[in-house]
Amino acid sequence: MRKGTFIVFDGISGCGKGTMVKKTFEYIYDKSKKYDNILITDEPTRGPHGLKLREYFKKQKSSADYAEEIFQLFVDDRKWHIENIIKPSLEKNFVVICDRYKYSSIAYQTAQGKDFNKVFAAHKNFLAPDLALILDVNPKEAHRRMHSEKSEKRKESDKFRSIGFISNLRGLFLGQPKLLPEENIKVIDANVPIEEVFAQIKPFLDEALH
Repeated sequence: MRKGTFIVFDGISGCGKGTMVKKTFEYIYDKSKKYDNILITDEPTRGPHGLKLREYFKKQKSSADYAEEIFQLFVDDRKWHIENIIKPSLEKNFVVICDRYKYSSIAYQTAQGKDFNKVFAAHKNFLAPDLALILDVNPKEAHRRMHSEKSEKRKESDKFRSIGFISNLRGLFLGQPKLLPEENIKVIDANVPIEEVFAQIKPFLDEALH
């Protein structure tokens, strides 16, 4: 039986995951010396499959390019992540906070036209988090946030920036609590100010921490 706590943040680009990951780290670290061991990780990883994924992203001109290779690399990268980073850390009683997880793959790859049943079957049996937080933001607000940030990271995601794509993606994220009813998935209203977003998250963190 694993000892630590596995927490995931997910949602469309522009939903504020990075900010909430940081605030969650600070909140848990300050909560008790019991939680001094905290790991922040993300996907795709910097492992062998994750590095290949990043190479394909740079070469992609459209979401259809290298679709099958990217699909398989995401699956392989997640397996590597779980076995080499997440599980060993949980066994050492770490709190593991993950920025993006299988929920992103299910949503993004389905939104790009991949067969839903194939995508879902490939991901549904991966290790379930103790808590998965899907940050929900209005597509227009997400679009505004993405276009207001000029970083290279954002430039690489131009093909995923249209309002239509973002709206479809949002719906796919919001459907996942019903798709995976046995998992502890909570949808958070991320349209409100930062402190109000985190106020929604804190009770779920308190409940999930072992």
